Amino acid sequence: MDVRRTTFGVALAGAAVAALVLGCREDLLAPATGTCPDFCPPEQLQVVDSILLDNVVSDSSFAGYVLPYQAGNLQVYRDSSAGGEAGSRAILSFPQFADTLLLGATDTTYGSVVATDSFAVEIPVRGRNLGVTGLELAVYRIPAGVDSFTTYSDLDPYFTDSTLLGTVAVPDTLVSGNLTLQLDSLAFPGFAADGNRAAVGVALRATNSYVQLGSYEGAAGAVLTRYVQLDSAGTVVPRQQGKLPLFDSFVATTPPASPASARAIGGTPSSRTMLRFTLPPRIVDSSTVVRATLLLLPAEPVYGPPGDSLAVIVQGLAADVGAKSPLRSVSPDSVPLLLAFLPVGSTDTIRLDVTDLVIGWTTDGTRPRTFALRAVPEGNSVAELRIGSAASGALRPRLQVTFIPPLRLGER
Repeated sequence: MDVRRTTFGVALAGAAVAALVLGCREDLLAPATGTCPDFCPPEQLQVVDSILLDNVVSDSSFAGYVLPYQAGNLQVYRDSSAGGEAGSRAILSFPQFADTLLLGATDTTYGSVVATDSFAVEIPVRGRNLGVTGLELAVYRIPAGVDSFTTYSDLDPYFTDSTLLGTVAVPDTLVSGNLTLQLDSLAFPGFAADGNRAAVGVALRATNSYVQLGSYEGAAGAVLTRYVQLDSAGTVVPRQQGKLPLFDSFVATTPPASPASARAIGGTPSSRTMLRFTLPPRIVDSSTVVRATLLLLPAEPVYGPPGDSLAVIVQGLAADVGAKSPLRSVSPDSVPLLLAFLPVGSTDTIRLDVTDLVIGWTTDGTRPRTFALRAVPEGNSVAELRIGSAASGALRPRLQVTFIPPLRLGER
């Protein structure tokens, strides 16, 4: 079920504080019985701010929630800023094209393909790092049989000048839109031998930048169009046939190894981290939680393409059963409180407002006291956050809780 808004909880707590403070004053016109201090709390209302340093009882990371071929976008990037070469490439394999087509849109008669005039590949751009100019996409001919087991290094021989089909510039003003590359009839020499199938790879020519391409899974796949001539009783009729990808994905270089004690969030295939907490009895028993903040310390700079960023959200669990733990739903108006945007390269402490989640722990003893951290959307980027674990000493996660202990009414 949806949690209550944090702003409501804070306002309610503030109202309670004001009521208690204003309510505890002596009324000189009241009868002798029922006046202060006989019926007022003997102590002042306290607000306690506590940072829980050692309350992560366990943590774990799990990978594979969204695989590259399941992603809503395909990231293409190139980075040489660290001295070595890192990057990712999109791979698109198209289904079989027919050897016979309808002679017309309202015709029921088919004609045989007698010649292929040309091809065209339409590439959907769905994002980029802004402020970078001169971006250019290079399109290569790759084996038609690429699949989810194909790796970045497997395709190295096909991303060379000998298999280059052409380049297409990304206009400096373009953030989202389709780009088209025209190809001649000889673009795919093995087209017939591959059963009228073809595949292309897309790389970025510019360095230290990235482009997001649409995918079939994200309802914005590339299109390969074949322009042909049909035989219509001895007359040549021009026709065309377009195909969405049978398979589209992106392959990336292997990221640097993370510290052994770090926990991963994001990346590709996407990873999630689970943090399991215990709360002290002084917070659970009758205290009013005013605010709770989850503090995460990166074990190293956020990894990913230059100019990219990673959005991380924290959610509660409906049940803690490991990697397949179902997440609690989040109301749309709570998302901004639970979300953090992290630029690639950042090492800043991450603060996530988890007030409503912690209030849920104190009011419902059946809820798992576990936070799930994941990227949104998952699998669309190689960007990855690696945080300190419970065993990381100074880098371990911590929980900052502001609460009001129960008043001891009637005690003298």
